[in-house]
Amino acid sequence: MSGYLSAALAVLIAASYPVATRAAVTGSFSPQELVTLRFGVGALLFLPYLLARWPAIGRDAWLRGVPLTLFQGAGMAALVICGLQFAPASHQAALGPGIVPAWVALLGFVLFARRPSGRIVAGALLCVLGVAGFLWASGARAGSSALLGDLMFVAAAALAALYVLQLRRWGVGAMQAAAIVTVYSAALVVPWHLWSAAEPLWRAPPLELAWQILWQGVLTACVSFVALNHAVARLGVERAAALVALVPALSAVLGALFLGELPSAAELAAIVAVSAGVSIAAARGYGGSPASTSAPTSRAACGLSRPG
Repeated sequence: MSGYLSAALAVLIAASYPVATRAAVTGSFSPQELVTLRFGVGALLFLPYLLARWPAIGRDAWLRGVPLTLFQGAGMAALVICGLQFAPASHQAALGPGIVPAWVALLGFVLFARRPSGRIVAGALLCVLGVAGFLWASGARAGSSALLGDLMFVAAAALAALYVLQLRRWGVGAMQAAAIVTVYSAALVVPWHLWSAAEPLWRAPPLELAWQILWQGVLTACVSFVALNHAVARLGVERAAALVALVPALSAVLGALFLGELPSAAELAAIVAVSAGVSIAAARGYGGSPASTSAPTSRAACGLSRPG
């Protein structure tokens, strides 16, 4: 039961994050401010873990954190948050975590010669059909900038897939990698924001600022990650990862309720295709972010069940 509750919490945060972020970037906050909150607050939460584990973290892990920071840290987060200026929250939920399995299958084959199973290929093809549906729907809107946001989400999913593939290949623990990536990202974005920002963060209404600190730095950067770790440890990779298929549909419902963003028929069909693709692909053991490679491995979910 604790595993299912943890998985439900991780799915709810993943589905709600684009809604909360979309409301922020179309309201009182710039994308730069949200990136700063996400990694600045997240780094403060992860620092005690890094300090406690400092003697056990090898030099290779610190060096490998540099490219991983681009894949899953400041690079990916900036694409997602900037994209939410232009495209609806439901698009990010589907084109972000929704298509990572397709990117993992493609990049794993092209870069690492990993041959995906037939089930993974079928799931990836459904995800690709969903992507095509979203891009067509966005491009069909005259003068719409949603297509630019969709392309940013697709690029962010590719970076997330590279993160999963490299995390598995290098054998870096998932908790350790998340802590290093978050602290490295904070070291980049926080000084840059303090130097370049025209206005301080606290000029925003206090309640809105506290809300975004909660969403960006606490729930997204830390709580959802720990919840997913626990879910994988209790339920196994397959069942925990399969629940990620709920994210696009749930995010579409939340976007309609809180932002008034009603998906078109084409977008609903694309959401169904992506969700089905994730569910089929996850049935063969995707794990991590939320996908993994189909190559045989003795490590469960990129080390998610063994933090650090």
